[in-house]
Amino acid sequence: MKKAKIEFDKIHHFLVRDPVVKETLFTSSSTVYSVLRTINLFFSFVVFIPIIGSIWDFNLPHFLGYLLSAFGVYLTWVFEWVTKSTILEEIRTVTIIQISLHSVFGMWYQFYDRFEIYDFILHFTGGIWLSFLIYPLVMGSELIWTRMKMSFFFLKVFVITLSIVMTLGVFWEIGEFISDLIFRDYPGYRIAQEDSLFDTMTDFIGNFIGSLTGIYIFWNTLKRLNKTRDMDSLLERIGSTLRDYVNSF
Repeated sequence: MKKAKIEFDKIHHFLVRDPVVKETLFTSSSTVYSVLRTINLFFSFVVFIPIIGSIWDFNLPHFLGYLLSAFGVYLTWVFEWVTKSTILEEIRTVTIIQISLHSVFGMWYQFYDRFEIYDFILHFTGGIWLSFLIYPLVMGSELIWTRMKMSFFFLKVFVITLSIVMTLGVFWEIGEFISDLIFRDYPGYRIAQEDSLFDTMTDFIGNFIGSLTGIYIFWNTLKRLNKTRDMDSLLERIGSTLRDYVNSF
């Protein structure tokens, strides 16, 4: 018990105090950062609702999906812990919302079955979310290597971000395909790809359009914020800690 308490105290200390960048996308106020981080911690427990609820009406593939969703939410903090880099708190908020829309509303409340368009909407918003998540990490890393924003700088960040988002989309579709093969005969299992090339392709299209939209929104947000704040410095600090982690191997 004593050892468990020590480990818990380490986790608590990290979640509250340890991050290198103690500011958010829209403000450099450490107070706002602390408040938003606490709110994110509180609402991240939403993803445990279907996990707990499914115990009474157990469905193995759905239960595994709920666990994976919860892991996805807490992976942002694991990423910070391991790399010492930073996930901006507003982006963590979007992460919690996006994953909750999938696990809590899509699977638990069966929005995927009730609303035919819901799956496409989630792939579209998923593309936006992943762009928000990846773009600052890519741009911060690129700023470490080049101090001057040449004409191709933004194109390079755009291409890398889009490539990573679409690659993750491919892995998601592969995961759905494998899940369908394993659990298709399991009582109550919802066929994710509906045995349809049309479903898979519309998922890719939703991801692609969402990615473009997310990159456009994030880039224009940075341009507006740069008028009153040095956003390049913020992203460069994030990229610097990520670079130090990579160089430690």
